[in-house]
Amino acid sequence: MTIHGKDDRLTPYGATNLGMDLGLVDGFYVRNELFFVRSNGEIPDIDPAAWTLTVDGEVEHTVELSLAELQALPQVEQASFLECTGNGRSRFEPVAEGTTWKNDAAGNAVWGGIPLHEVLALAGVKPNGVEVVSQGGDLDTMQRGIPISLAQEPTTLIALRMNGAPLPVAHGFPARLIVPGWAGIASTKWLTRLTVTDEPFVGPFQGDLYVVYDADGTPIQPVREMPVKSIIVLPDENATVTPVSIATGFAWSGYGGIARVDTSLDEGKSWHLAEIVEEAGPFSWVRWEQRLELDPGRHEILARATDRRGLQQPWKSFWNQKGYFMNEIQRIAFTVGAERWG
Repeated sequence: MTIHGKDDRLTPYGATNLGMDLGLVDGFYVRNELFFVRSNGEIPDIDPAAWTLTVDGEVEHTVELSLAELQALPQVEQASFLECTGNGRSRFEPVAEGTTWKNDAAGNAVWGGIPLHEVLALAGVKPNGVEVVSQGGDLDTMQRGIPISLAQEPTTLIALRMNGAPLPVAHGFPARLIVPGWAGIASTKWLTRLTVTDEPFVGPFQGDLYVVYDADGTPIQPVREMPVKSIIVLPDENATVTPVSIATGFAWSGYGGIARVDTSLDEGKSWHLAEIVEEAGPFSWVRWEQRLELDPGRHEILARATDRRGLQQPWKSFWNQKGYFMNEIQRIAFTVGAERWG
């Protein structure tokens, strides 16, 4: 599969989805050509000169903005991770339904654009507004609602840029939502309309497809914030490393910044604080490192993140039919060779 501007090392999943092995990340932020792609329909071809964003519903007056008008509004930038709800789905046993993502549907970027509340203010939200429903340009049914309180947060953006460049087509050009901390489905791509409603929105991508169902088919919770998670990047599974080496990875949480990452080499009997070597605010992931000094032979490393609310990764994730929210503690087996550096 070919998606314009994307690195050919990405892993294809169906027609319009690409996974990014975190081992490909060569910096703290993921370059646009490497960033994973998740699309529920075909990637639309939008003429930016003809495109407009409409704000309507429970507002004082309907507003229609061109791309040039949006670009003329005061702009901000913020670092935020973005993660597909089904990231890590293949780790569930038995495997749940849906795209069999490994740990390759998450990334971190600097998003630039206009706070959503600034655009809503142009239309004047009425006091009875409850949710803001976003419409994507890929499918008529691609609609998601977020609470009006979240829409008014200064960190919820209408993004026009990604890592300093105009949004790539695969990532929502000319404009998309960025809802920090929430599952990627909330950050509607190819944004065309924002409708303020006086009641909670229920649509296929809100009240069914992105709801957690237990093994008996009982709906448990909607898909909202992403849980705290850490992923080990190095060592690779079954790699051979030197007796003195560095373990590294990324950690993030939809409920706030990461407070600490700990690793264990003895099945969790003891934990050792890793060093957080890069971070960029509460909605960004962090990069962590742990120095390892080990005897030759077979070893296994575990990593566990704790966020600033005190939420911590579980030993086992709750199995659900759609394979959402996989955040259980990861294990990587590796071998230490006899050679020493130098």
